[in-house]
Amino acid sequence: MIRYHNHNTGQVVERETEDARLEALDNWQRLEGDETPEPTAPDSVLKRPQTAPGTALTDTEGPRAAVEEEFKEQQEEAGDPPARSASKDTWIEYALKRAVSDEERQEIPGLTKDMLIAKYGEGA
Repeated sequence: MIRYHNHNTGQVVERETEDARLEALDNWQRLEGDETPEPTAPDSVLKRPQTAPGTALTDTEGPRAAVEEEFKEQQEEAGDPPARSASKDTWIEYALKRAVSDEERQEIPGLTKDMLIAKYGEGA
C-alpha cells in the first residue's frame, strides 16, 4: 500500500499502486513505511493577517510605512482647500502641494479651475 500526504490540507490517501498524478504534484509527498506526515503548513492566503473587506493593512515599519507617513505629512502641510471663489492660481498652488507624483504636478497647470476644485476640493 502506498500512502501520500497533502502538505496543504493534511489529507493522507492510500493507493494500491503508484499514482502518477500525486507523484507529479508538488503539494503531495509520498510517505515511506510507517512515516508520519509533517504538520500541515498553511498556504500563503492563510498566513495573511485577516481584516474586514475594504480595510487597508498599514505596516508601521519598513520603507512603505515611511512613504505613507511622508505622504500623510505632505497632505497635512497643504492645509485646507481654498474657497471655491479663490483664483485659479491659488488652486494651482494648493494642488501642487497635494500632488503625489511628478506626472501629477505636470498636469496641474493644464487643468481648469473647476477640475482643480473637483480633484483637490473638500470632497477629495
